[in-house]
Amino acid sequence: MHYDVVVADGGTAGCVLAGRLSEDPARTVCLVEAGPDYGPFDGGGWPGDILDGRRLALDSHCWERSSEEDRSQLRARILGGCSSHNACVILRAADADYDAWGPGWTAAELRPYLDRAEQTFGTRVLDENELSPFIKAFVDATEADAIVHSVNMTPEGVRWNAAFAWVDPARGRENLTIQADTLVDRVLLDGTRVVGVATSAGDIHADTVVVAAGAYGSPAILLRSGITELPVGEHLSDHVGTGMGWEPTDELRADWDRWTADHPLAAASVTIRVADGDLFLFPAVDPGYEISAAVFAMKPRSLGKVSLTAADPRAPLAIDHSFLGDEADVEVLTDGFEQLRELGRSQVLRRYAACEARPGESVSAEAHVRATARGFFHPTGTCGMGRVVDEGGRVYGYENLVVADASIMPSIPRVNTNLTTAAIAEKLAETI
Repeated sequence: MHYDVVVADGGTAGCVLAGRLSEDPARTVCLVEAGPDYGPFDGGGWPGDILDGRRLALDSHCWERSSEEDRSQLRARILGGCSSHNACVILRAADADYDAWGPGWTAAELRPYLDRAEQTFGTRVLDENELSPFIKAFVDATEADAIVHSVNMTPEGVRWNAAFAWVDPARGRENLTIQADTLVDRVLLDGTRVVGVATSAGDIHADTVVVAAGAYGSPAILLRSGITELPVGEHLSDHVGTGMGWEPTDELRADWDRWTADHPLAAASVTIRVADGDLFLFPAVDPGYEISAAVFAMKPRSLGKVSLTAADPRAPLAIDHSFLGDEADVEVLTDGFEQLRELGRSQVLRRYAACEARPGESVSAEAHVRATARGFFHPTGTCGMGRVVDEGGRVYGYENLVVADASIMPSIPRVNTNLTTAAIAEKLAETI
């Protein structure tokens, strides 16, 4: 098999690349995905948990991980990748976050691709009538910048993942091949020239290989390929946070019952920006009158690393986030957790939050932060621009090899990363 371009992995970036690159009928494209492809949305074959945009779909279609207890390692193994699992939040970062990436990637230069990604995802802003009583009360209790989420979720609650948005319109193209349930092991090298990929189904040859397996999977493919002279896998960054929960009051139960009689319950609907966007407060509701919130440090200083545990591509990766490795992150997150506690004690929230159930008032904020810090499922940086790839995503020292996903972000933006990842793929699709 030989193609003009092979795209290694069908997550958000891979779906964007497959859709855009195959728009040229003279270019043959092969999209390789380790997980299943359930066909077009209209075919009706997609599982219910993947379609339900009101809940995280983290209990199926996941890669193996080195510790089942470490949910921060979770990543989706299905066409659409983490856009098939996530909370459907579509936000763009502050201009300063993109401007820090350097020439070619400033906010002004990235804006058209962010716009295009928003439009292709079918993004809409949640209607105020979709905000449940606790979420509304949480917003009322703050004086900070409350963002009602833009979402890639239909009014009927369908998670409109990257496969539906970019791949479905391309499925009828003769120049596009989708090879699902196929694990990419490594790139094939002729000296420093890349000539294809080795997969669980055999070798696939191509003039250009685009690795788009995310901040965990992309460095793993490069490392298995023997590309060790570059800092591949280093500089792993994720937003770090922790959460708390409250016991519901009788008033919460009553208002909840009245509201859910006519409205479906969405787990996440708003984000509260505090400390100039360096902290996000993230209230949530779950069935059974469960009310909670999390706080995340959106500009973390701690950096981790992705490495291999074995040469076998089926082996779990060694993912060391090094959360709180920098004490500055402890201080920021402890302060944010104290703010959450104060909100829980406010008169507005006391209507619904009887008392702190998790971790409990007797536990100090710092102790809770140190014991429970976790990621926000936004890993970035492990094949960063200026370190592993150039401004065009091309791997230093290798011909015909491009990385085009969240792993190339040179620094983590202070926002959910799915839209930015799609915009990166939109931009690089024009230069491949």
